[in-house]
Amino acid sequence: MKKLILLSSILLTACGQSNSAASIQLDDLLKNPLFAERYAEEMVDRVVELKIQNDPLLEDEAKAAVVEKTRTKWLEKARDTRKRQRDGMEGSTIGINEFAKGDIIYLDDVVYFDTIFETTPGPNLHIYMTTVVDPRDVEFPDDTAIDIGVLQSPYGMQSYKVPMKDGIRTLVLWDNDLERLWGFAQLSN
Repeated sequence: MKKLILLSSILLTACGQSNSAASIQLDDLLKNPLFAERYAEEMVDRVVELKIQNDPLLEDEAKAAVVEKTRTKWLEKARDTRKRQRDGMEGSTIGINEFAKGDIIYLDDVVYFDTIFETTPGPNLHIYMTTVVDPRDVEFPDDTAIDIGVLQSPYGMQSYKVPMKDGIRTLVLWDNDLERLWGFAQLSN
């Protein structure tokens, strides 16, 4: 019986920790302007759909007020996020020798990958930032290339702090062990 109580306590503690970690995680995720825009727009779409479908949920005035408050909050967040993105440099990743796709934004010395970023995994896949427009035109890594670090994941949203450097034009996916260009994204305002 004592083991059952101890196990129950451990499970309850773990569940409590994961719930608080999840709320912190959403706040952290929302720092990525590409994630924040998608999340906000989907939240707005969802609550607007409730209205369009005349969902019976909205017959309850308190719930209808929650829906309207949610719509207003996230509509403003989507607007603010799009405005913030215009301050950065954006690009779309293209695969060269390997598959790569997804949008990125370079803003306030951070590179953000969108939620649908995807590339083929590599043995030692790194992210570089360079002033070169097209890494195929030089022997890469070139003199201006900055190794930002190992790609956190070949799938999905992620972000990287970038040392400040003037003239950065391109994000490059490069495997250091294979010395192979995976893909790149040209950045522009």
